[in-house]
Amino acid sequence: MRYLFGIILLILTACGQKEEVVKPKEVLKVALANKPRSFDPQRNTDSSTLAVTKQIYNNLFSLDENGDVASELVEKYSIGEDKSITLQLKKGILFHDGSEMKALDVKKSLERNLRIPVSKVLVESIERIDILDDYSLKIIQKNSPFILLHNLAHSSTGVVKEIEENESGINLVGTGAYKIKDWKIAEKITLERFNNYFEGAPKVEEIVFQTIPESSNRLIALETKEIDIAYDISANDIKGIEKKPDLRVINRPSLGSDFLTINIERLKDKRVRQALDYAIDKDSIIKAVYEGYGVVPNSILSPNVFGYSKEGKRREYNPEKARELLKEAGAENLKLKLWIYDEPSRQQMAQIIQANLKEVGVEAEIIVAEVSTFLQYTGRGEHDVLIGLWYVSTGDADYGYYPLLHSSSRGPIGNRSFYSNVKVDNLLDGARATSNIDERKEQYREVQDIVFEEVPLLPIAYKNYVIGLQKNVEGFVFNPNGNHILKNITLK
Repeated sequence: MRYLFGIILLILTACGQKEEVVKPKEVLKVALANKPRSFDPQRNTDSSTLAVTKQIYNNLFSLDENGDVASELVEKYSIGEDKSITLQLKKGILFHDGSEMKALDVKKSLERNLRIPVSKVLVESIERIDILDDYSLKIIQKNSPFILLHNLAHSSTGVVKEIEENESGINLVGTGAYKIKDWKIAEKITLERFNNYFEGAPKVEEIVFQTIPESSNRLIALETKEIDIAYDISANDIKGIEKKPDLRVINRPSLGSDFLTINIERLKDKRVRQALDYAIDKDSIIKAVYEGYGVVPNSILSPNVFGYSKEGKRREYNPEKARELLKEAGAENLKLKLWIYDEPSRQQMAQIIQANLKEVGVEAEIIVAEVSTFLQYTGRGEHDVLIGLWYVSTGDADYGYYPLLHSSSRGPIGNRSFYSNVKVDNLLDGARATSNIDERKEQYREVQDIVFEEVPLLPIAYKNYVIGLQKNVEGFVFNPNGNHILKNITLK
């Protein structure tokens, strides 16, 4: 009897238990146009790398949606009469290894920036960093403090902590909302949420980044729900996305511009460079490549960047004037090598430029290269002209002009026109030295005028960011510098 009662009790107990439902893991899938080059934002400043690392590392400051500087890891700051910047850090912020971020960590991270050429340009004004206490530090620096504040919002100045390399080769940790789970450059990159994130753990558990080079393939992946977000969607696909009830598109101005970089050492006569400016039909490029979503620029600086002057001049399309200048310069049978990196919109743009130049008697051979090869060869000056793209990710003209035009930046650092002009150098150095906003604006206006006259860089188009998303993706934060924020996303 006792045995029978036990059997009945067991059956009743089993029937009373509810079957546990395992909730599927929330994963956000993001498609990039190019492969991220590493998990180190201080060593690699390409847009795909920073799109990923922005989720892993925090900055002392950030840019809001209007391009204004806002505090991120900093509780408050003050600027001294000697241009020094004193920072008080937020307390209780943890790195992914569990250690608390303190002033010494920030100092070490900035000093690491100073040792790495590609990101040194952002912090080279720093002369010394003094630790005041565990959460306070003073940056002794020589330039306008406003420049450094903007530069500290660039993702390549994200606060990193070096650790002993693990079995996956990871030797850095950050304080971001996500940490590295699996990093396979050639395949997919998986980030997992950091439950101890100082602003609260994000809702989405994992983010998977994958590289889909062709814009059309990124669109297909979006339409078939293989991915949730597609970066760098072609302007040609905007109308198609807008017709899909389960998709939406973000199409907003960025802090970037497309331009032709002219190698001054090969095309020494400014009349030839001016002729190229007259010969290129920028309106046609905007219509064909960007479906009309763009503006013919009068500067390499976006209008949203501090230091841009709306008074800047631009040359209208005028093939006859181009031929006249080429004849004056004795360059009627000019042959050029036009370098681009391997990306469909670049090829489309290059073909239009090639046709435009042919109309005025200039033969342009298009050289297509993978991004790393493109950077290597053009950094050595093995091009006549190249189609460049530069995001002034700090929102300040210093980062737009200094790397691209100052003689100290010639070569792989950024000045691939190999331009050298003492007056421009002095103006850029002067704009760094003064904290007077009006003086800085005037100096940058002069630089804009000189660039128009001498044409080391030839503006083509202001670039919009076009991003495709599933309708159920909520909380995406657009960033005008391209490093969009994913920590607030929920999948409805």
